Amino acid sequence: MGIRNSSLTRVKPLFDSIGPDFEKLNAFLELFSNVTPKIEENSIIEIKYGNDEKKLPPSRSLIIWMLQNLDQLNKVANYGVTNVNSETYKKRQRLFSGDSALQDEAIKTVQTESKLPEKGWHIFEGYTCPDIFFETKDSIFIGEAKRTERNITTKTRWLDQRDQLIRHVDSKLDQDKTIYSFYILDKSHYAKGLYTESMKLYDSLDYFKLNLKHRDITSIERAKNSFIGFIFWEDISNHFNIDFPDKINNID
Repeated sequence: MGIRNSSLTRVKPLFDSIGPDFEKLNAFLELFSNVTPKIEENSIIEIKYGNDEKKLPPSRSLIIWMLQNLDQLNKVANYGVTNVNSETYKKRQRLFSGDSALQDEAIKTVQTESKLPEKGWHIFEGYTCPDIFFETKDSIFIGEAKRTERNITTKTRWLDQRDQLIRHVDSKLDQDKTIYSFYILDKSHYAKGLYTESMKLYDSLDYFKLNLKHRDITSIERAKNSFIGFIFWEDISNHFNIDFPDKINNID
């Protein structure tokens, strides 16, 4: 974590200021030009950000797809395990060697366990933590904040095509609430072209298909439609009259 980490120098000051105030949250959402969702009074369930980010498990359908398509995963040294004498290493070695009985066991485990663990011999994608997460009675809002990064994150250890924001959205596609996803970017970086091409990706249904191979077209379209665009830290600072700190050590 760098001293100019966006979660602590941008997200935390912003949402410490906004808090659970539904009017301020609506003022924030009005900065997005594509869609203006409205939050009703007394509808907020939780807000997570900064040092208390929301931890979202991967979708079960993704983990099952990965177990059924091991040949499409990246070749990771020692199957992603440090201890080659561990049970995880031995089981993963058998999985990638074509042990169908063990594959069936792994899939059944994913289908039946009450909550997916963060780690396990059968788990090939970990939990994901969006920079911004807030939920109301009927909607979920998921945001990624960029400040010093030169681009978005588009892959994981096991998958070369696994967009970070789409990962967040994917984790919530199995519930009925409306999902809204977005970015907050540094305007000077955007002006230099660092994010211009990346932001265009979210207009492409094919891009979502590449990132959601385990989903049907209805879910893929829902994920795409969740994206409401991006705004800039500079505009937020002006709108809310917030003087963002430059470094983490300027935050109490």
